[in-house]
Amino acid sequence: MFFDDEPHGVFFLIDNKSFYASCEAVSRGLNPLKVPLVVLSEAENTNGGLILATSPEAKHLFHLKANVSRKRDLPNDPRLWVVPPRMNLYIQRNLQINQIFHQFTTEKEFWPYSIDESILDMTRTWRLFGNSVREVARLIQKTVRQKLGLYTTVGIGDNPVQAKLALDLYAKHNHELIGEIHYETVPDKIWSITELTDVWGIGPRMAKRLNRLQIHNMYELAHTNPYLLKQQLGIIGSQLFATAWGIDRAQVTEPTKVKEASWVIRKYCHEIILTKSKLKPSLKKLGNRWRRGFGTTINWRGVYR
Repeated sequence: MFFDDEPHGVFFLIDNKSFYASCEAVSRGLNPLKVPLVVLSEAENTNGGLILATSPEAKHLFHLKANVSRKRDLPNDPRLWVVPPRMNLYIQRNLQINQIFHQFTTEKEFWPYSIDESILDMTRTWRLFGNSVREVARLIQKTVRQKLGLYTTVGIGDNPVQAKLALDLYAKHNHELIGEIHYETVPDKIWSITELTDVWGIGPRMAKRLNRLQIHNMYELAHTNPYLLKQQLGIIGSQLFATAWGIDRAQVTEPTKVKEASWVIRKYCHEIILTKSKLKPSLKKLGNRWRRGFGTTINWRGVYR
């Protein structure tokens, strides 16, 4: 293959498992993986109440889904904890987690992707903490767990997009909560994906557009003429083609310009004013996700240049 000229590094994409629900569980002295708990917002714009987060046990027992299930879907079961959102708590925990990450890499090589996901460029520092990359990932998990009581999942890759796919497709579904994708495993780990919507960046609408181009899985996407993809889908087509090959030329260390020093979130929690002095640059991407799940493609800074 033609990967020799592509950037090679060691990247971790770390997700705080069921973050809001886990923060609420730990604050009550409960195990976040074993207690059935949901975070329910009853703000005016939630149409009667929206579940913002569910613990793994709530998903397993009651088949509830964050940002999909409504208050009316909640079972009348005494085992289920139903709690209101506390955004300030989640922000505080996020900053504490980021401080832990800074123990393993420099601030320049650390990028918060959202309130519950972060990218760490470990290329220069991982050897200081273990004999293998996977051992270092386990050490970070253990440190967060011991200090904050939270569980983390880790995707490992040679670049950020590989780490993101490893996180979503593999780390979240095994007992170690660690997944890996590297250039040499792209055919096995990416091309084997048969459901397009399982892949970051491909929502239901984009999947339908790809289907119209006779693309139904990641192998077919990787082997479609990239010029045709760009012609039919624009720059998104080029990005998706690069994703199918596990290619990402983004530089985590490049500075990001923040247009606003403060902003207001009025989505599903009560209004919260976020200021630069409170959040520092670490939460500048907070408003991007809000875990809404509309199938909208999220453009990653600098990906696929």
